[in-house]
Amino acid sequence: MLIQPITVSPWQSNCYLVRRSEEDVDTLIIDPGMTAFAPVREIVEAGGLRPRALLATHGHFDHIGDAYRLADHFGIPLFLARPDQHLVTRPGAGLGPRGDAMVAQFTGSAEAPPVADVRDHVEPSEIAGLTVTPFPAPGHTLGSTLLTVSDGETQVVFTGDVLFRGTIGRTDLPGGSMIQMRETLARIVAEFPAGVKLLPGHGEPTSLAEEIASNPYLQNL
Repeated sequence: MLIQPITVSPWQSNCYLVRRSEEDVDTLIIDPGMTAFAPVREIVEAGGLRPRALLATHGHFDHIGDAYRLADHFGIPLFLARPDQHLVTRPGAGLGPRGDAMVAQFTGSAEAPPVADVRDHVEPSEIAGLTVTPFPAPGHTLGSTLLTVSDGETQVVFTGDVLFRGTIGRTDLPGGSMIQMRETLARIVAEFPAGVKLLPGHGEPTSLAEEIASNPYLQNL
């Protein structure tokens, strides 16, 4: 599996391009946050790639802010859990009382254009020759979802803003809940293999084993 991370948005979010191998052109775009359009298009055009879908771990602006541009340009759907789908057009709703003003400051409007084809995550789905398995993971947002992507031999988990190296996502924004986050973390520890590679929405990759050993939020669950 070939995974290319791109740092996007003023919040230094991770957007990922994923395909089976160098020879495969069918590509997944994971977490197409604000400012992702230009670098993604450049990489796609330079490599002759063929995007098949946008997949989002959750609906925050720094993870789906350029979804409508990429969806329109490439004619592809956006997969996003239903509880977060309202954030496609009203991104400020996920950012707290001053969310609309913050979005307007960056884009000139509190509203974002709709994505023509928005689909709920289903389990599992075959896209671009890869198997994508969603794992509902509320706590950061109601629709937060871990995405396991497998090529049949290896698998990785895109954790969005649920689990980072050494910490977790914040739970104080609309739709967040520390109670739900702790329940989610307990299920992750119980249900995922310890050695699985974790690719978060911000920061560096890690593994579940590393987090179980050192992340304070995964202790005493």
